[in-house]
Amino acid sequence: MTKKLSKTQPRASMATKDTEERHLWTPTLETAVSLLLVPRVISSLLNPIADCDETFNYWEPLHYLMYGFGFQTWEYSPLYALRSYLYLLVHLVVVKLASWGFSFSLVGTTGVVSKVMLFYGLRGALALVCSYCEALFYRACIPHFGRRTARYLLWILLFNAGMFHASTAFLPSTFVMYLIMLFLTAWMERQHFLAIFWGVVAVLCGWPYVGVLFVPFMFDTLHARGVVLSLIAGASIGLVVLTAEIGVNFFYYRKIVLPAWNIVQYNVLSSETDSTLYGVEPWSFYALNLALNFNIAAAMALPSLLVVFLLPRSASAGAGRRLAFLSPLFIWLAIMFAQAHKEERFLFPVYPLLCLGAAITLSSAVASVWGVFGPGSSFGNFTVTVLVYGSLGLYSLLSISRVTSNVVNYSAPIRIYSHLHDHVLPSPTKNVFMASGSATAVTTLCIGKEWYRFPSSFFVPTNATSVRFLKSSFSGQLPKPFEQHENGTSVIPTDMNNQNREEFTRYTPEDDCDYVVDLNLPGQQETKFWESPGKWQLIHSEPFLNADASRSPYRALYVPFLTTKHVQYVKYAVYKQKRDTTPHTP
Repeated sequence: MTKKLSKTQPRASMATKDTEERHLWTPTLETAVSLLLVPRVISSLLNPIADCDETFNYWEPLHYLMYGFGFQTWEYSPLYALRSYLYLLVHLVVVKLASWGFSFSLVGTTGVVSKVMLFYGLRGALALVCSYCEALFYRACIPHFGRRTARYLLWILLFNAGMFHASTAFLPSTFVMYLIMLFLTAWMERQHFLAIFWGVVAVLCGWPYVGVLFVPFMFDTLHARGVVLSLIAGASIGLVVLTAEIGVNFFYYRKIVLPAWNIVQYNVLSSETDSTLYGVEPWSFYALNLALNFNIAAAMALPSLLVVFLLPRSASAGAGRRLAFLSPLFIWLAIMFAQAHKEERFLFPVYPLLCLGAAITLSSAVASVWGVFGPGSSFGNFTVTVLVYGSLGLYSLLSISRVTSNVVNYSAPIRIYSHLHDHVLPSPTKNVFMASGSATAVTTLCIGKEWYRFPSSFFVPTNATSVRFLKSSFSGQLPKPFEQHENGTSVIPTDMNNQNREEFTRYTPEDDCDYVVDLNLPGQQETKFWESPGKWQLIHSEPFLNADASRSPYRALYVPFLTTKHVQYVKYAVYKQKRDTTPHTP
């Protein structure tokens, strides 16, 4: 009799756990979207632009399509054609709609829609799209990974510092992150053909390298739908997306190009060029990045591939399918860590899966504790409470600290250019910059070593302001303005190369500058404008972190009352050149 009880007791405990799991409350899709919108909208308003690639490869071409002027990188030269205009066109439609909406609202009392408003309007749209994709992903995880895991996933998504940054970035890696969440949702819901569509769009219109993430899905689809039907569906969907991609790019480049193929050819197949021209980093670069953006969730995600077996049983997915859904995370991490050229944005596509991995590990730990002590054990319940609240509480505090640090320490550039846009540079409502006659006097705004923190021409009111570069210690290739005419996107620009060689035609003499934006670093090699008050007048400045003079971890994490004691700020400033207006005797 005793032996029988000892054998049935674990089964009774398991049944109790399964029953409790099925009755756990989980937020609805609508509630999840509402919750996720809070940090995403905050991100759209406060998130600094951390990558010059976002500015010059996406915001600037979008600005050109909208207003007829902006900077062009070599990737947009028809000679190389590495960037997709279809991707830009989707965002252009959003900006056009926002412009029309604002023009009919009470906001534009002058009749002119502020470009800064459109900048934040597009970011707001990205926040909405990301929130919806995350909510769909979270809901799709419930039948496969359990309600408890899904609840933890939603919490981790809400507070994640990496998602805060990635969610509203105007980058293909962010676009692909959205698509992968939609793809995983369709896959988990067995909508294989819809999943194929999202995967094809991600590869052809977003970032071709993410094709490796769909390999596990390919085998599952071939098994579930059959080889013939899967190939027909894949070929049909691929043809439709490919036609749209080639058609839109032909309109802008005036030639048949496939940017996805050109990117692979440039970075992988060519013996003369590769991504290492833009820098190499050790494996620790990503390790540190994950530690900062995911803190303890990064460590929790790593064993998820093993501990997923400990999750409570699911009627929708066995351990094999759970492994398949999670496997793209580890495929991507293995490939990215092995690459010499590393960028933070390269990990964006698997950020949601990292959050899922952390949730799986935490949920598995809870299941293990109850498996040992039983769900009715007071000690087991106490252990679970400490484990869950302690882990999620510490994770949330560290995440908020990281987000706050980024916003406080690195938002000066956007604030400076907002001040220039609102109070300094010629605006569409002012005519004081018109010289005698019919010509318009152009105001020259110069940027030196801070070129890579320029937030885009959306912060330049009109083309009555010309943004120019000063020579600095940077020795790579800078962008140049698009040709300002109707077919500017199809013109092959001069003085451009695909080797990141410096082009000296980009630089403007310092004396030609009306305004200069610079970061006042004591040891800089470039001109120290603050040391020449007789020539350069300080117009406005904002505090910016001097990382070299600040101590860790306070420069990476914001700790109230302590951070300000251990970090040093310098001025991110804009200067106006004092012109000699004294009339000269002939």
